[in-house]
Amino acid sequence: MSLAAQIARSLEEGRGGPLAIAASTVWGAMAGRSLVKPLLFPSDKRVIVVGGGTLGGSGKTPLAIECARYLASIGERVALVGHAYGAMPPEPLVVSLRDHVACVGDEALVAARALVGCDVPVVVAPTRQAALDLALTRARVAVVDGVSQTSPVRAHLALLSVDALQPWGSGMCPPHGDLRAPREALVSACDRIVAVGDDATLSYDLSPYDRPIHQVRTVSDGAWLDGVRLGWGEIRRHKVAVWTAIARPGRVMDQLAKVRVVPKLAIHVPDHGIASTSETTRRAQRALEAGVDLWLCTAKCAVHLPPQVDGIPLAVIDYRLRLGDGFRTALRAAVGV
Repeated sequence: MSLAAQIARSLEEGRGGPLAIAASTVWGAMAGRSLVKPLLFPSDKRVIVVGGGTLGGSGKTPLAIECARYLASIGERVALVGHAYGAMPPEPLVVSLRDHVACVGDEALVAARALVGCDVPVVVAPTRQAALDLALTRARVAVVDGVSQTSPVRAHLALLSVDALQPWGSGMCPPHGDLRAPREALVSACDRIVAVGDDATLSYDLSPYDRPIHQVRTVSDGAWLDGVRLGWGEIRRHKVAVWTAIARPGRVMDQLAKVRVVPKLAIHVPDHGIASTSETTRRAQRALEAGVDLWLCTAKCAVHLPPQVDGIPLAVIDYRLRLGDGFRTALRAAVGV
């Protein structure tokens, strides 16, 4: 495992000594104060923000996408503001499917692909304010990915997305863990907590926190290959390798285990990780030697990889969120319908 991957895993698992624990306390104090972002927007517009409980793996971007999709489906003019993590947009722009990941970021590209046909522009910019400004020239409602709360005026709805199985990750802030900020600060910033997961019940009791809690279930019926969805039964007939560039790749492996897909090979690189051409070729050779005939990856991982890796086709795991009636009601109330 590379050094970057080791650091990422240590954050997720909360490994570290006394110095790391002390540094986590300092990080937590600073992060708690920075959760509220100074963002201005006209009084006739509506803003929904979606923050994550952990540094990756909380489901915030899929939740932001699904909020935008739902609001568009009921007739709202909606734009999604991406955060272009690790990218350098030269100016405020609407993301195109042809844009390079280094320009707009992997999560913005994932959002643009997911929202094709929904008439929801995905906007990025050098600053969040510039992105929000452009978004609100095109829409009445902006869904902002990666912001916990706004000031001086609070967002019309602030959602805290957490993983239903591990809502607080390792339970500590960096460098000892992967919690974005102390729990109390995260909850204080939000209006509602949204637990995202494929299980019907939460594994963690969130009731001590004085916020409404919604459960949003994940759904997956297979993987997409060249526009065709392969069911899990068909995928089981292939010799499969898995490639991930996300936080907590174990969740993907657990999902595959539930549908009885046993990969011949699994390659995990750090969250948002981009493999070099030589590295991709080397790993593809390992897959060929193992007899693999199908790669599986998530939508975010797919933006870093070609449609085929040394002749082996790449299938993108189907991953959708199913919003409950109570949550949809909260979204409609936030935008005034």
